[in-house]
Amino acid sequence: MQNGKAWTGQLAQGSNGLYETYEKALALERKGAKIAKLNVGEPDWGPPLEAIRAAENAIAGGKTKYGSAQGELSLREKIAELHGGRAENIVITPGSKWGIYALMKTCLSRGDNVVAFSPHWSAYELMAKSFGAEFRAIGLEMGKKWATDLGGLENAVDAGTKLLVLNSPANPTSKAFSEKEENAVIGFAESRGITVIADDAYRGIAFEKMGERQFRNSGGVFVANTFSKTFGMTGWRIGYVVVPEAKAKELVSLNQITFTNVPVFIQACAEKAIEYGETAAREARKKCVLRAEAAAKILSGHLEFTRPDAGFYLFPRLPEGSDTLKFLDTMLGMGYAMVPGAAFGDFGRHFRMSLCLEKETIEAACGAVVETLEELE
Repeated sequence: MQNGKAWTGQLAQGSNGLYETYEKALALERKGAKIAKLNVGEPDWGPPLEAIRAAENAIAGGKTKYGSAQGELSLREKIAELHGGRAENIVITPGSKWGIYALMKTCLSRGDNVVAFSPHWSAYELMAKSFGAEFRAIGLEMGKKWATDLGGLENAVDAGTKLLVLNSPANPTSKAFSEKEENAVIGFAESRGITVIADDAYRGIAFEKMGERQFRNSGGVFVANTFSKTFGMTGWRIGYVVVPEAKAKELVSLNQITFTNVPVFIQACAEKAIEYGETAAREARKKCVLRAEAAAKILSGHLEFTRPDAGFYLFPRLPEGSDTLKFLDTMLGMGYAMVPGAAFGDFGRHFRMSLCLEKETIEAACGAVVETLEELE
C-alpha cells in the first residue's frame, strides 16, 4: 500500500472534480447561496416510516452496543433470501463503497490490475491504485449506446488481471447492460480466472426488469449492494456484499479491525426496509422516470445524450470545442452543481447531471443548461 502523502496526492488528482465539486457546492451554501446539488446521487426520498420506527425501537430497546462484525443474522437471512443464497455468504458493510474497497483490499497485491468499462465511477480507480494495482479503463461509446466491448475487454486483460468491476445500471451513464451482455462479460471473466465485482447500487431502480445473471455457485462473482439508492438511506451508511463463505470470513476479519460493525439499530432499519422493498423500488422508479423524461424533453435538440435505463443520472456531451469547466462554473454560479465528465474517465466534453431532486428543480436546471449553452456559443 502507498504511503499517506502519495495516496492523498493521488486522490486529489484522480477524482478529477467529482469530490471537489461537492465541497465547492457546500462552501457556497455556507456563504448563504442556494445550490441545487445535481452533482450527487442522493435521493430526495428516505426509508419507509416503518423502517425508521424500527431503528427508533431498536435504540429504545438498548440495541446500541457492539454487534456482530458480519452483521445481524436476521438481516443477513433476509438479504440471502433476495439472492437465493445463505446468511453465511452475506457480510454487512457501511455502504457498498466499503464493500467494494474491502473486496479489492483482500483480492489485490501490488502489480495486479483491475479492469472496468468506462465511463466509470472514479472510486474504482482510486481504490485499486491505493493498493498498488493498476486500473485499466475500457472505453465505451455513446454512439453505440454504451454497449459493452468484449474485444476491448479481451485486449485489456492479462495474467495480472485479478478483478473486473461490472456496474449495471452504470454510474454515470445510467446504462443497463442487457442480460446477454452481462452474461457474456461474466463468462469471459470466468474463462480467464478473473473475479467479477458486480456493483449493483442502481439495480433496484432500473426502469425495466434486469436480466438473470448466470453465475450461481460459481464463486467467481462478488455482489456489492447498498440501501442508499432505492431506500434513500445515504446517511445511514449500510450496504452488503454477497460472497463465498471463505471470502466472507476474510471480510469479517477486516471489519473486526476497522469499524467493528454497522450499528445494530441501523441494521434494524434496513431489515424492516426490505419488507417494503418492492413498494419502495416502484415509487423510486416512478419518480426517476418522470424526472428523466422531463430532462430529456428540455435538453433534446441542444445536447447529445442517451436516455437513462435507470435513475439517477444523465451524461450529456457538450458541443465540440466547449470549455466544460467554464460551462459548469457558470452553472454553479446560477445555483446548479454538476460534475465534469473527466471525473469518469476520458470524457472531457461530458458532464453528469443527477436526477435526484424534484421534477421542478430538474426542469429549471435543464432550462439553465440551455440558456448557458446559448450564451457560450
